[in-house]
Amino acid sequence: MDHERYRRMHGRSGASMKKGSFEVPLKAKEEIADGTLAFFFEKPEGFRFKAGQHVRMTLIDPAETDGGNSRFFSLASTPQDVDLVIAMRMRDTAFKRVMGCLQIGAKVRIDILLDVPHGAFALHEDTARPAVFLAGGIGIAPALSMIKDAVERGLPYKMFLFYSNRRPEDAAYLDELRKLAEQSPSFKLIATMTEAGNSAGQWKGETGHIDRAMLARQAGDLPSAIYYVSGLPEMVSAMKSVLVDSGAGEDSIHAEEFTGFNLNEIVAAQGWKRHVAAAAIVLAVVLVLGAHAGVAVSISRNGLGEFLNPLSYAAIGLLIFLGMIKVSFLASLHRTGRSFFGHLFGNRGHH
Repeated sequence: MDHERYRRMHGRSGASMKKGSFEVPLKAKEEIADGTLAFFFEKPEGFRFKAGQHVRMTLIDPAETDGGNSRFFSLASTPQDVDLVIAMRMRDTAFKRVMGCLQIGAKVRIDILLDVPHGAFALHEDTARPAVFLAGGIGIAPALSMIKDAVERGLPYKMFLFYSNRRPEDAAYLDELRKLAEQSPSFKLIATMTEAGNSAGQWKGETGHIDRAMLARQAGDLPSAIYYVSGLPEMVSAMKSVLVDSGAGEDSIHAEEFTGFNLNEIVAAQGWKRHVAAAAIVLAVVLVLGAHAGVAVSISRNGLGEFLNPLSYAAIGLLIFLGMIKVSFLASLHRTGRSFFGHLFGNRGHH
């Protein structure tokens, strides 16, 4: 979710926008894919939203916090549904640990902009223009909301959904999307798996990342289409490039980024590890220098100085040790960088 953009919408720049605030109880939780839960909240009277729209959810007096109790989520439900549904890829953060332990009946606060602002992720009004959705992982939430809403209301959009995941087990709402495609001849589902070989079952659909060839093969030439891209930032960026290279105008591409991790938590964790590593290095230096000093004194006392000067021995040992420290430090930098960029880029088709 593009938290910064939504903070601006809800913050000072959105001061003139009307907002609704509701405390809603949890009705149910359901696993909708490996590591992904759907949370069903009671929809309060007077709650209005447009399919694809986001909300800000705030935990009320949580047992723990990671520096902020609010997150932005696209609703996976439609305005016609009796519940408000939020789909969430579960991770080891304070916010999601609290959500995972939330008891039925417990309340959260949900804030929503009552007037859909410019830049919101919502279906265009001209039904003559096809809608093409490109979603990765949990980025399916707003796409599902818009597609299901259009099907339920019988809107005459021609719709295509390219839905990318690693394995079928990771694909939230895949069965529901298949049923929608069977129900509506104007909606075509193209699901693709990037690591189908790691699935417990056999996958017979598309494989690999969404690319220009797949778009052309499955959707053909759609010069008037409006495109909706939702997923991790690198997936969104790659899809924008594919669409532009395919001839789509930038004004016909709408994007929703799902960051999938908390940068502050990663930086804090790395900082703590660096402090521990630094302390270990200092201790090791003290121990090695002490050992070398003891050996140097022993050399002197045993009359071996003519073969090896004690100071020279200590200097050689120190140089070797400093070389080891440098190698260890560079390796540590490599691991830290790999870990950080793994968080940032290593989870395709996943939020």
